[in-house]
Amino acid sequence: MGDAGSDIETRIPDTSFATRAPFELSDELKKKVAALGLEESVQQVKENGYGYIHDLAPIEFTERLREVVLSLSRTIPDIGLPVPFNVNMLLPKDPIFEEVVLNPKLLTMAEVLCGKGALLSQLIASVKSKTDASGDGKGGLHVDQGFMAAPYPVHNQMATFCWACDEFSESAGSTRLVPGSHHHRRCPDEQEVAAEAGAIHTECPGGSVALWDGSVWHTGNAPRRIDGKRVVVHITYSRLAIRPVESYDFLGEDWLQDKPFEMRVLLGREDFLSTPDGAFADIAKIGRTMEWAKS
Repeated sequence: MGDAGSDIETRIPDTSFATRAPFELSDELKKKVAALGLEESVQQVKENGYGYIHDLAPIEFTERLREVVLSLSRTIPDIGLPVPFNVNMLLPKDPIFEEVVLNPKLLTMAEVLCGKGALLSQLIASVKSKTDASGDGKGGLHVDQGFMAAPYPVHNQMATFCWACDEFSESAGSTRLVPGSHHHRRCPDEQEVAAEAGAIHTECPGGSVALWDGSVWHTGNAPRRIDGKRVVVHITYSRLAIRPVESYDFLGEDWLQDKPFEMRVLLGREDFLSTPDGAFADIAKIGRTMEWAKS
């Protein structure tokens, strides 16, 4: 038997200390990308920060997904969002959402953008209806990893996939984004938010996914000008490492009752991340998280 040091050396492979450059795919991942026909999608995101995935599932699956979202959709208090997120914390609400997050094409692109072992960060749905209100919806440009301090890491930390149950187009009120904006590695400033210079509308048929990395400037504020509803399932994956080693989620409010506020902060009870009620359960905590995380 060797000593403890030699035992550790035999259990930790040399690759534990290795890393790859962004989009430097392993041979295994290259094979998966090729087998699923995702080479163009990978190239799109690499060059522009966004792209599309087509033919994720039979169209009947997307039609069923749309009906499930509409059946779950409910009115929530107006919290100032341009598009009501009618349903969040979707995973246990219907078995179809398990199929969504486990879709092979989504999982493969999540690995490309967020590394092996990527985590499901958020699963929500939005329903947008036709509006005759004036205005173009400017003012909502943001990045999905905006609660991180800038400059953002070279390696992407989050990826968002919008499963379009209906057509994405300008008249349908699709997401607007700024191609190449991920290279800034920061949030847009106030003037850039107002101008939306270079912004384009995402365009794809229902049953496709529009995706972007966590640094792309985008907005869902564009108004829908045609009849019907735009139903979208939003799936966000993130890298696995930025989370505590130990979890104290089992400690309830009774245990915390007489503890100082700082204890609540340390255990993540005063931010909006990793909550059992979803990101929009306490809007005040979203702003607080944004401020604290970038301090």
